[in-house]
Amino acid sequence: MISPYFESLIKNSLTVLAEEPDDSTGMVWSEEEANAEIENSEKAIYKLDLIDKEVLLEEIADLLSYDTICKVKELWLDKNEFGDEGVEALATSTQIKKLMVLSLAYNKLSNYSVQSLAVSPFLCNLRKLFLQGNNLSHDALRALASSQTLSNLQMLYLNLNPIGPHGARVLAGESQMKNLRELYLQKTGLGLGGLEALCESENFQELTLLSLAGNGLVDNAVDVLCRSKAFPRLITLDLYHNRLSDRAVDQLRSSANLKSVRAFQVDWRG
Repeated sequence: MISPYFESLIKNSLTVLAEEPDDSTGMVWSEEEANAEIENSEKAIYKLDLIDKEVLLEEIADLLSYDTICKVKELWLDKNEFGDEGVEALATSTQIKKLMVLSLAYNKLSNYSVQSLAVSPFLCNLRKLFLQGNNLSHDALRALASSQTLSNLQMLYLNLNPIGPHGARVLAGESQMKNLRELYLQKTGLGLGGLEALCESENFQELTLLSLAGNGLVDNAVDVLCRSKAFPRLITLDLYHNRLSDRAVDQLRSSANLKSVRAFQVDWRG
């Protein structure tokens, strides 16, 4: 049974998400009345922020028994202690069908967590997945890439996971994730080999943002990027905290294959 303390924590961590008022809220006179009207509506959707709240495995079970959880659209669970078993409990629950945003950053998760998410039949609406700061390798990416459930992902955060060149090759290979708009690979140990795999892939035709910050890249990485036709819609290319010369940055800016890019994010050149 859910404890009064945890129930109170959930209630106080819920935020109503309302993009547009419907006809019923158009006639109310105050913001408080509007929120009350929305909360009482079947159309109500919520963001639930439980970041760094010491949520344990037992409390994940309590969370899934809470009535309003089935109306949560964004679930933020960073920096907690429920582990892989907690993620498995989430992934196998019918209560998460409306989730569009799920954040599991900095939870000391292993590949098993991602494998649980990948086979879930209830995460088909998920668009944004935050997995940064865990302990995920190429096996986790293999599960993501083969998942039909997660094929609608548009944003994927993998920063600070040891995926390495092998992980990049998995992302670049046969994959269901061809709708990605934003891909974050900061400090993932890609190396030149990993970058080459990404730049030879056909999986990133819709990508508008690619973050490669902090991967120890040098000028030969720029040669690879400039030759690539893998990112025809790219708008933002993040190369902060690499080791690129002035010449290489100028080469990026003049590349015909990167003409759609409007923001080259590189370290300040004094």
